[in-house]
Amino acid sequence: MKYISHNQLAESLRLLSSFRSTVHSQGVQHILPLLALRRRGIDTSTMMPFAESDDFDFFNEYARIADSEFPYFDPIAGIFRISTHPHSNVATARKGTFFRSWHAAASATDGDGREMWQLDPNYLKIIKEKALTKGGKVSRVPALPLSAFLFRKRGFPDSFTTTQLGEQLKTEFKLTDEEYSTLFEETTKIPEFDSATPMSDTDIVAAIEDSGVVPKLAEDTSSFQDLSIDENDEILKKVRLLIGDGYAGVVFVGPPGTSKSWYAVQIALALVEGDSSRVRKIQFHKSFQYEDFIEGLFPNPEGSGFEWQERLMLRLIKEAEKALGVTYVVLIDELSRSDPGRVFGELLTYMEPSRIGEVFLLASGREISVPPNIIFLATMNSRDKGVLDIDDAFDRRLAKIEFKPDEVILNSLLNHKIDDELRRKIVGFFNWVQSKYPLGHTFFRIVHDQDGLERLWDTQLRFVFEKQFKYEVSVYDEIRTKFGEITGLNVS
Repeated sequence: MKYISHNQLAESLRLLSSFRSTVHSQGVQHILPLLALRRRGIDTSTMMPFAESDDFDFFNEYARIADSEFPYFDPIAGIFRISTHPHSNVATARKGTFFRSWHAAASATDGDGREMWQLDPNYLKIIKEKALTKGGKVSRVPALPLSAFLFRKRGFPDSFTTTQLGEQLKTEFKLTDEEYSTLFEETTKIPEFDSATPMSDTDIVAAIEDSGVVPKLAEDTSSFQDLSIDENDEILKKVRLLIGDGYAGVVFVGPPGTSKSWYAVQIALALVEGDSSRVRKIQFHKSFQYEDFIEGLFPNPEGSGFEWQERLMLRLIKEAEKALGVTYVVLIDELSRSDPGRVFGELLTYMEPSRIGEVFLLASGREISVPPNIIFLATMNSRDKGVLDIDDAFDRRLAKIEFKPDEVILNSLLNHKIDDELRRKIVGFFNWVQSKYPLGHTFFRIVHDQDGLERLWDTQLRFVFEKQFKYEVSVYDEIRTKFGEITGLNVS
């Protein structure tokens, strides 16, 4: 018997990394969830059952490396994944991407409550466009390097050659000739077999590390949702125009529950072409300072004194300088919870487009400059008292887009969840209350029935209004009474 070796695996991962740069780096990550569907026989002919447990069966067999905090490895993305998210979010890959965004599959629930799936007749064309096309050029997935990873522990007959790995991939995942030839290619070769023993988990991790494909400075982005907006999105187009106008970035401003944070991540992912390793997400708070963001003095490992340490922003600047041809995004949540002018320090002056690239000194004496490929995105609660304290100079450098409570988005959140009568009640109260308080639409995203709406009042809405109208009891009473009248609920 012969097995995939350390050198074969490391070289295969390098080849997959090179391939990733030629395609839509986020879209192509959905090839693995597609193989999971095909492995269970999901095709274009009829609806068949497929659940999230089937996703995990697939990733446990083909992508699980070892029992650790990050047990899965994605060979196409080139990153380790946490135990709960072997593919950022496997359910989102199918429901949010294949079904709702790409329309590459249909989904329904049968009479027994099972999740049913069927691929769209045009799904190959859709996958080809959404995952394998970049700049008008189509690049198919290298079958042999991908197979080397997926079958890294499998034994093969002595007569087996690496060119036969493609046929193994095709058979394993029930791919038709058309599917295989459309999505995969065998021209990218890998080294021939040279091992008579299987690799251990430790050997596999070492091969991944030796491949050099895992970003050394990348933050944990496993909690990012998948990119689900396209280039025609109005907010994205507005952000691109503002960046083109010369702003260092954009702040999304609005009351709670108006989709600011969701949209900020979506825009960030769109700006980096779906490559979440080029996004640094951070939340400001009252204790957050310059020393947390740029650099600071910290105890040295020996405990004998202090040393200067680079923090998130300085590390990102260094990384971005090495790849000026691509965009990096700093995504700041809750901007007004800290003092941005104080946190940014000298950077506040040199993030201005007219001074990009200009060398300046930090407190440590270190010379740096802000590269032109870093964009700042932030969210800010317009009801937050800290909004009034934002530094004017910081204000001038970032444009603002206002997010308001939106009936259209509310209806989309309620879509397929509730009956029409309850929907009319929710929308009715939502529209009425706007003249009293800008209640965000996402407050209602968890409501599925009348009992859920009552729980929403008891556990959230009631406290929002009580806090806002603490000294205007009559207004609170009016809102509470109107909520009861419109919804038919007896609330206190």
